[in-house]
Amino acid sequence: MNLVIDIGNHRCKIAVFDNNELLEVHATEESPLEAVDRFVEKYKPEKSILSSVVVTDEALIRRLSLATTFVQLSTALPLPLKNNYGTPSSLGTDRLAAVMGSKTIAPNRNVLTINGGTCVTFDLLTADGAYKGGAISPGLNMRFAALNTFTDKLPLISFDENFEALIGTSTQESILSGVQNGLIAELEGVIIQYSEVYENLVVVVCGGDSNFFVSRLKNSIFAHNLIWQPHLVLIGLNAILNYQYV
Repeated sequence: MNLVIDIGNHRCKIAVFDNNELLEVHATEESPLEAVDRFVEKYKPEKSILSSVVVTDEALIRRLSLATTFVQLSTALPLPLKNNYGTPSSLGTDRLAAVMGSKTIAPNRNVLTINGGTCVTFDLLTADGAYKGGAISPGLNMRFAALNTFTDKLPLISFDENFEALIGTSTQESILSGVQNGLIAELEGVIIQYSEVYENLVVVVCGGDSNFFVSRLKNSIFAHNLIWQPHLVLIGLNAILNYQYV
């Protein structure tokens, strides 16, 4: 049994795997300590791994170290891929884990991983196992907040998954069109550019906004190579943990 924890900017996911089978996932915006204790008591995991993009909770590390054989993900950890990122020390561990997740579910393929959360990240892994890097772009909520923060009169609008109009007939609708349709157009454009360079490209989408992305991309010309995997980072963390103890 493996216990994996992914701490993002606004939410934490805790999961347990039996080999490669995902048994349970818990998401919280609170401290993960209580959930970790419950998972440890219920499943008695032998190993654990933590990825965090925020300041690490030392109490959580102590708890995991006492209860399991613990690994904290960093770019210095041995991985079954070649990391060509120019500044590996600044590479977010969530991006690295997502890439490993894509490698697990689409082995020996050119894969573009799109993670839609606070930021939207694009990461390329080639068929020969080389991680090339990618791009970081503002996420949906960050775009809505920026329009409100950096103008005097534009209101703060919330994401509306049911809004699809191209032409907004009010300020609220115009913001929804600009942010939501604009981000989907960005995704489509990036995917097309990568597809022109890397043949038979597989696109794997994950993250909190991934369901919205996939629902809008599913009718695109590349939809047959589109995979939605909301637990991609967790799958990648489990693969990384297993690799450490082969």
